[in-house]
Amino acid sequence: MDEMVDMVAEPDDRGLVNAFRAGEASAFEAIVRRHYAALVRVAEQRCGRGALAEDAVQTGLIRAHSYLRRQGDVENLSAWLRRVVYNCATDLVTRERRDQVHLQQVVEPGEEAQQEQRLERAELRALVAAAISRLNDVYREPLTMLYLDGLDTREIAEQLGDNLNSIKSRIARGRRELRRRLEGVLAREGYL
Repeated sequence: MDEMVDMVAEPDDRGLVNAFRAGEASAFEAIVRRHYAALVRVAEQRCGRGALAEDAVQTGLIRAHSYLRRQGDVENLSAWLRRVVYNCATDLVTRERRDQVHLQQVVEPGEEAQQEQRLERAELRALVAAAISRLNDVYREPLTMLYLDGLDTREIAEQLGDNLNSIKSRIARGRRELRRRLEGVLAREGYL
């Protein structure tokens, strides 16, 4: 007996659509309650969890509301709603990807200055590399590893098979020699 009461109280999808078309706003709310969890799963499968999936569900429900209100005919409401939400999710994912590409192509204010700084650093690095290459081997090896390879003093000592204090001393002397050689070049190139 209780099952019959539930069936009367809870109409099927077609009954809810017909009630909505007849002007019963609560019928669309019942449709949303019935299908919302499945629609969220569809959106999350397409765009992942988060705001984009929520937007897809909301956009899909707005489209469904508009279509059903205009007397649009739907054979299988559940499948149709899932397709509408999936299409909305696809549109949102496509739009977000396109927007990301456009943002990457836009030249940000100051980006030219950053590009110039990168070029200057590359030029400076080339000047330093050239000056290091002209140093005596005893200084060139540890300074190359330090400045060009990015190793720390402990790693340099291990690779060269020398003790840490000896490497620190060679680096300090090599820096003094490098500074002496670079001062003229850097001043001439406008870095000093």
